[in-house]
Amino acid sequence: MLIWYRISPLMDFRHIRAFIAVADALSVTKAAERLHISQPPLSRHIQQLENELGLTLFVRHRQGVTLTEPGRQLLEKARAWEVAAQTFQDAAKQARSTEGARVRVGIAWGLWDVVNRVRIEFAKEHRDVTVEATDAYCWFDSDEQLRTHVLDLAFARPPYDASFNVSEPLFHERIQAIMCADSPLASRASVSLRDLADETLLLWERHAAPVLYDRILELYARNGITPKTMPTPNAGPFNHTGMMLVASGKGLYMGYGVPQTGPTPASGVAVVPLSDDDATIEVSIVSRRNDASAVAADFIACAQQLYQSGRPVLVPRAEPGRRAS
Repeated sequence: MLIWYRISPLMDFRHIRAFIAVADALSVTKAAERLHISQPPLSRHIQQLENELGLTLFVRHRQGVTLTEPGRQLLEKARAWEVAAQTFQDAAKQARSTEGARVRVGIAWGLWDVVNRVRIEFAKEHRDVTVEATDAYCWFDSDEQLRTHVLDLAFARPPYDASFNVSEPLFHERIQAIMCADSPLASRASVSLRDLADETLLLWERHAAPVLYDRILELYARNGITPKTMPTPNAGPFNHTGMMLVASGKGLYMGYGVPQTGPTPASGVAVVPLSDDDATIEVSIVSRRNDASAVAADFIACAQQLYQSGRPVLVPRAEPGRRAS
Protein backbone atom coordinates (compact mmCIF):
# COMPACT_ATOMS: atom_id res chain seq x y z
CA MET A 1 0.00 0.00 0.00
CA LEU A 2 1.48 3.33 -1.09
CA ILE A 3 0.52 6.30 1.06
CA TRP A 4 1.22 9.92 0.08
CA TYR A 5 1.61 12.38 2.97
CA ARG A 6 1.12 16.09 2.73
CA ILE A 7 3.72 17.84 4.89
CA SER A 8 2.59 21.28 5.93
CA PRO A 9 5.01 24.16 6.53
CA LEU A 10 3.20 24.62 9.86
CA MET A 11 4.60 21.34 11.16
CA ASP A 12 7.67 21.59 13.37
CA PHE A 13 9.98 19.24 15.23
CA ARG A 14 7.90 19.46 18.41
CA HIS A 15 5.16 17.52 16.63
CA ILE A 16 7.60 14.82 15.51
CA ARG A 17 9.18 14.48 18.95
CA ALA A 18 5.74 14.32 20.54
CA PHE A 19 4.71 11.56 18.13
CA ILE A 20 7.84 9.52 18.91
CA ALA A 21 7.46 9.96 22.67
CA VAL A 22 3.82 8.86 22.70
CA ALA A 23 4.58 5.93 20.38
CA ASP A 24 7.38 4.74 22.68
CA ALA A 25 5.35 5.12 25.89
CA LEU A 26 1.98 4.12 24.37
CA SER A 27 0.58 6.64 26.80
CA VAL A 28 0.11 10.40 26.53
CA THR A 29 0.46 10.76 30.28
CA LYS A 30 3.77 8.85 30.49
CA ALA A 31 5.12 10.61 27.38
CA ALA A 32 4.31 14.00 28.92
CA GLU A 33 6.25 13.01 32.05
CA ARG A 34 9.27 11.97 29.98
CA LEU A 35 9.19 15.24 28.02
CA HIS A 36 8.68 17.26 31.21
CA ILE A 37 5.58 18.98 29.90
CA SER A 38 1.93 18.80 30.89
CA GLN A 39 -0.47 16.48 29.10
CA PRO A 40 -2.72 19.09 27.35
CA PRO A 41 0.01 20.66 25.14
CA LEU A 42 1.33 17.20 24.25
CA SER A 43 -2.16 16.12 23.21
CA ARG A 44 -2.44 19.29 21.11
CA HIS A 45 0.85 18.48 19.33
CA ILE A 46 -0.43 15.02 18.42
CA GLN A 47 -3.78 16.38 17.27
CA GLN A 48 -2.10 19.11 15.18
CA LEU A 49 0.19 16.52 13.59
CA GLU A 50 -2.73 14.26 12.73
CA ASN A 51 -4.64 17.21 11.28
CA GLU A 52 -1.68 18.27 9.18
CA LEU A 53 -1.10 14.77 7.86
CA GLY A 54 -4.77 13.95 7.43
CA LEU A 55 -4.18 10.66 9.26
CA THR A 56 -5.04 9.02 12.57
CA LEU A 57 -1.80 7.96 14.20
CA PHE A 58 -3.13 6.55 17.45
CA VAL A 59 -6.21 4.74 18.71
CA ARG A 60 -7.09 6.03 22.17
CA HIS A 61 -8.36 3.67 24.89
CA ARG A 62 -8.44 3.52 28.67
CA GLN A 63 -5.08 1.84 29.03
CA GLY A 64 -3.36 4.43 26.80
CA VAL A 65 -2.93 4.50 23.04
CA THR A 66 -2.10 2.07 20.22
CA LEU A 67 -0.39 2.92 16.96
CA THR A 68 -2.52 2.64 13.84
CA GLU A 69 -1.07 1.07 10.69
CA PRO A 70 -0.19 4.49 9.19
CA GLY A 71 1.31 5.39 12.57
CA ARG A 72 3.56 2.33 12.50
CA GLN A 73 4.63 3.14 8.95
CA LEU A 74 5.55 6.69 9.91
CA LEU A 75 7.32 5.93 13.18
CA GLU A 76 10.67 4.88 11.66
CA LYS A 77 10.56 7.85 9.30
CA ALA A 78 9.96 10.08 12.29
CA ARG A 79 12.96 8.57 14.12
CA ALA A 80 15.15 9.16 11.07
CA TRP A 81 13.91 12.74 10.89
CA GLU A 82 14.75 13.29 14.56
CA VAL A 83 18.27 11.91 14.06
CA ALA A 84 18.75 14.11 10.98
CA ALA A 85 17.55 17.15 12.91
CA GLN A 86 19.98 16.46 15.76
CA THR A 87 22.81 15.89 13.28
CA PHE A 88 21.97 19.21 11.62
CA GLN A 89 21.97 21.04 14.96
CA ASP A 90 25.29 19.45 15.95
CA ALA A 91 26.81 20.44 12.60
CA ALA A 92 25.57 24.01 13.07
CA LYS A 93 27.18 24.18 16.51
CA GLN A 94 30.42 22.84 15.10
CA ALA A 95 30.30 25.35 12.25
CA ARG A 96 29.80 28.21 14.68
CA SER A 97 32.64 26.96 16.82
CA THR A 98 34.98 26.55 13.85
CA GLU A 99 34.04 29.90 12.34
CA GLY A 100 34.54 31.68 15.62
CA ALA A 101 37.94 30.13 16.20
CA ARG A 102 39.63 31.25 12.99
CA VAL A 103 40.38 34.32 10.94
CA ARG A 104 41.02 33.89 7.21
CA VAL A 105 43.40 36.61 6.05
CA GLY A 106 44.38 37.53 2.50
CA ILE A 107 47.89 38.90 2.05
CA ALA A 108 48.81 41.14 -0.86
CA TRP A 109 52.24 40.97 -2.46
CA GLY A 110 55.05 41.76 -0.03
CA LEU A 111 52.87 42.22 3.08
CA TRP A 112 53.74 38.95 4.80
CA ASP A 113 55.81 40.61 7.52
CA VAL A 114 53.08 43.17 8.16
CA VAL A 115 50.45 40.48 8.72
CA ASN A 116 52.76 38.29 10.75
CA ARG A 117 53.41 41.11 13.22
CA VAL A 118 49.66 41.45 13.70
CA ARG A 119 49.33 37.68 14.14
CA ILE A 120 51.96 37.67 16.89
CA GLU A 121 50.31 40.58 18.71
CA PHE A 122 46.81 39.12 18.23
CA ALA A 123 47.84 35.76 19.67
CA LYS A 124 48.68 37.36 23.01
CA GLU A 125 44.96 37.86 23.72
CA HIS A 126 43.46 35.19 21.40
CA ARG A 127 45.48 32.02 21.98
CA ASP A 128 42.73 29.71 20.71
CA VAL A 129 42.12 31.52 17.42
CA THR A 130 43.76 30.16 14.27
CA VAL A 131 44.93 32.68 11.68
CA GLU A 132 44.75 31.17 8.18
CA ALA A 133 46.73 33.06 5.54
CA THR A 134 46.03 33.04 1.80
CA ASP A 135 47.94 34.69 -1.04
CA ALA A 136 45.95 37.54 -2.56
CA TYR A 137 48.71 39.19 -4.57
CA CYS A 138 46.57 41.58 -6.61
CA TRP A 139 43.53 43.66 -5.77
CA PHE A 140 41.27 41.49 -7.94
CA ASP A 141 42.45 38.36 -6.08
CA SER A 142 41.39 39.69 -2.69
CA ASP A 143 38.13 41.12 -4.05
CA GLU A 144 37.09 37.78 -5.51
CA GLN A 145 38.04 35.82 -2.40
CA LEU A 146 36.14 38.23 -0.17
CA ARG A 147 33.03 38.02 -2.37
CA THR A 148 33.08 34.22 -2.30
CA HIS A 149 33.67 34.13 1.48
CA VAL A 150 37.04 32.44 1.11
CA LEU A 151 38.51 35.31 3.14
CA ASP A 152 37.26 37.25 6.15
CA LEU A 153 39.56 40.19 5.48
CA ALA A 154 42.55 41.16 3.35
CA PHE A 155 45.58 43.37 3.80
CA ALA A 156 45.58 45.20 0.50
CA ARG A 157 46.55 48.25 -1.50
CA PRO A 158 44.21 50.30 -3.70
CA PRO A 159 42.11 50.17 -5.78
CA TYR A 160 39.37 49.19 -3.34
CA ASP A 161 35.91 47.96 -4.30
CA ALA A 162 33.28 50.44 -3.08
CA SER A 163 31.08 47.59 -1.84
CA PHE A 164 33.62 46.60 0.86
CA ASN A 165 34.60 48.13 4.16
CA VAL A 166 38.04 49.71 3.94
CA SER A 167 39.91 50.65 7.11
CA GLU A 168 41.80 53.84 7.60
CA PRO A 169 45.30 53.32 6.16
CA LEU A 170 47.48 51.29 8.50
CA PHE A 171 50.48 53.06 7.01
CA HIS A 172 51.81 54.49 3.75
CA GLU A 173 54.29 52.17 2.12
CA ARG A 174 57.23 53.69 0.30
CA ILE A 175 57.49 53.02 -3.44
CA GLN A 176 60.70 51.23 -4.39
CA ALA A 177 63.05 51.47 -7.33
CA ILE A 178 64.00 47.97 -8.48
CA MET A 179 67.21 48.30 -10.48
CA CYS A 180 70.14 46.31 -11.74
CA ALA A 181 72.63 45.53 -8.98
CA ASP A 182 75.41 46.91 -11.22
CA SER A 183 73.84 50.40 -11.28
CA PRO A 184 75.88 53.16 -9.59
CA LEU A 185 72.72 54.00 -7.62
CA ALA A 186 72.25 50.47 -6.27
CA SER A 187 74.36 51.05 -3.15
CA ARG A 188 72.36 54.06 -1.96
CA ALA A 189 70.04 53.91 1.05
CA SER A 190 67.44 55.83 -0.99
CA VAL A 191 67.09 57.64 -4.30
CA SER A 192 64.97 60.50 -5.55
CA LEU A 193 63.03 60.46 -8.76
CA ARG A 194 65.40 63.07 -10.18
CA ASP A 195 68.28 60.67 -9.56
CA LEU A 196 66.48 58.23 -11.88
CA ALA A 197 65.49 60.70 -14.59
CA ASP A 198 67.84 59.20 -17.19
CA GLU A 199 66.99 55.57 -16.43
CA THR A 200 64.64 53.54 -18.63
CA LEU A 201 61.34 52.99 -16.83
CA LEU A 202 59.93 49.50 -17.41
CA LEU A 203 56.13 49.54 -17.48
CA TRP A 204 53.93 46.55 -16.75
CA GLU A 205 50.32 46.22 -17.91
CA ARG A 206 48.31 48.81 -16.02
CA HIS A 207 45.45 46.53 -14.95
CA ALA A 208 47.78 44.57 -12.63
CA ALA A 209 48.23 47.56 -10.28
CA PRO A 210 46.42 50.60 -11.72
CA VAL A 211 46.81 52.91 -8.72
CA LEU A 212 50.55 52.32 -8.49
CA TYR A 213 50.90 52.68 -12.26
CA ASP A 214 49.13 56.06 -12.24
CA ARG A 215 50.97 57.23 -9.12
CA ILE A 216 54.37 56.58 -10.72
CA LEU A 217 53.55 58.53 -13.88
CA GLU A 218 52.06 61.29 -11.74
CA LEU A 219 55.29 61.50 -9.74
CA TYR A 220 57.34 61.87 -12.91
CA ALA A 221 54.99 64.57 -14.22
CA ARG A 222 55.03 66.43 -10.90
CA ASN A 223 58.82 66.53 -11.05
CA GLY A 224 58.77 67.74 -14.64
CA ILE A 225 60.37 64.55 -15.94
CA THR A 226 59.35 62.73 -19.11
CA PRO A 227 60.67 59.21 -18.58
CA LYS A 228 62.00 56.98 -21.31
CA THR A 229 59.63 54.03 -21.03
CA MET A 230 59.66 50.45 -22.22
CA PRO A 231 56.42 48.37 -22.10
CA THR A 232 56.89 44.87 -20.68
CA PRO A 233 53.76 42.77 -21.36
CA ASN A 234 53.41 39.82 -18.98
CA ALA A 235 56.35 41.04 -16.92
CA GLY A 236 56.72 43.34 -13.95
CA PRO A 237 58.32 43.84 -10.53
CA PHE A 238 56.09 41.07 -9.16
CA ASN A 239 57.34 38.13 -11.21
CA HIS A 240 60.54 36.38 -12.27
CA THR A 241 60.32 37.58 -15.87
CA GLY A 242 60.38 41.21 -14.79
CA MET A 243 63.27 40.64 -12.40
CA MET A 244 65.31 39.09 -15.18
CA LEU A 245 64.76 42.18 -17.34
CA VAL A 246 66.05 44.35 -14.50
CA ALA A 247 69.03 42.10 -13.76
CA SER A 248 70.06 42.14 -17.41
CA GLY A 249 70.13 45.96 -17.45
CA LYS A 250 67.03 46.62 -19.58
CA GLY A 251 65.79 49.30 -17.15
CA LEU A 252 64.20 49.67 -13.75
CA TYR A 253 60.76 49.10 -12.29
CA MET A 254 58.91 51.08 -9.67
CA GLY A 255 57.10 48.79 -7.29
CA TYR A 256 56.47 47.75 -3.71
CA GLY A 257 56.82 44.79 -1.43
CA VAL A 258 60.14 43.51 -2.80
CA PRO A 259 62.52 42.53 0.03
CA GLN A 260 65.45 44.90 0.28
CA THR A 261 67.70 42.24 1.79
CA GLY A 262 67.65 38.48 1.54
CA PRO A 263 66.27 36.41 -1.34
CA THR A 264 64.28 38.05 -4.13
CA PRO A 265 62.62 36.55 -7.23
CA ALA A 266 65.85 36.99 -9.22
CA SER A 267 69.50 37.65 -8.37
CA GLY A 268 71.44 40.68 -9.60
CA VAL A 269 68.74 43.10 -8.46
CA ALA A 270 68.94 45.99 -6.00
CA VAL A 271 65.88 47.41 -4.24
CA VAL A 272 66.12 51.05 -3.14
CA PRO A 273 63.23 53.10 -1.70
CA LEU A 274 62.29 56.45 -3.22
CA SER A 275 62.98 59.39 -0.95
CA ASP A 276 60.35 61.74 -2.46
CA ASP A 277 57.81 62.71 0.18
CA ASP A 278 54.75 61.67 -1.82
CA ALA A 279 56.22 58.45 -3.25
CA THR A 280 53.99 56.18 -1.16
CA ILE A 281 51.03 53.82 -1.48
CA GLU A 282 48.57 53.22 1.34
CA VAL A 283 47.96 49.82 2.91
CA SER A 284 44.56 49.13 4.46
CA ILE A 285 42.37 46.22 5.55
CA VAL A 286 39.41 45.30 3.35
CA SER A 287 36.43 43.29 4.59
CA ARG A 288 32.80 42.62 3.71
CA ARG A 289 30.23 45.02 5.07
CA ASN A 290 28.11 43.87 8.03
CA ASP A 291 29.68 40.43 7.87
CA ALA A 292 32.69 40.40 10.17
CA SER A 293 32.86 37.80 12.94
CA ALA A 294 33.86 38.97 16.40
CA VAL A 295 37.36 37.53 16.05
CA ALA A 296 37.82 39.07 12.59
CA ALA A 297 36.79 42.45 14.01
CA ASP A 298 39.28 41.95 16.86
CA PHE A 299 42.02 41.12 14.36
CA ILE A 300 41.33 44.33 12.43
CA ALA A 301 41.33 46.35 15.65
CA CYS A 302 44.62 44.76 16.69
CA ALA A 303 46.21 45.69 13.35
CA GLN A 304 45.00 49.27 13.61
CA GLN A 305 46.29 49.64 17.15
CA LEU A 306 49.64 48.10 16.26
CA TYR A 307 50.40 50.00 13.08
CA GLN A 308 48.64 53.27 13.58
CA SER A 309 50.51 53.70 16.85
CA GLY A 310 53.65 54.05 14.75
CA ARG A 311 55.56 51.40 16.69
CA PRO A 312 56.54 48.98 13.91
CA VAL A 313 59.21 49.77 11.34
CA LEU A 314 57.14 49.51 8.19
CA VAL A 315 59.68 49.55 5.38
CA PRO A 316 63.26 49.16 6.68
CA ARG A 317 65.90 51.22 4.95
CA ALA A 318 68.45 49.25 2.98
CA GLU A 319 71.94 49.50 4.34
CA PRO A 320 74.41 51.18 1.96
CA GLY A 321 75.97 48.58 -0.29
CA ARG A 322 73.35 45.89 0.51
CA ARG A 323 71.83 44.28 -2.56
CA ALA A 324 69.31 41.59 -3.22
CA SER A 325 71.08 38.32 -3.88
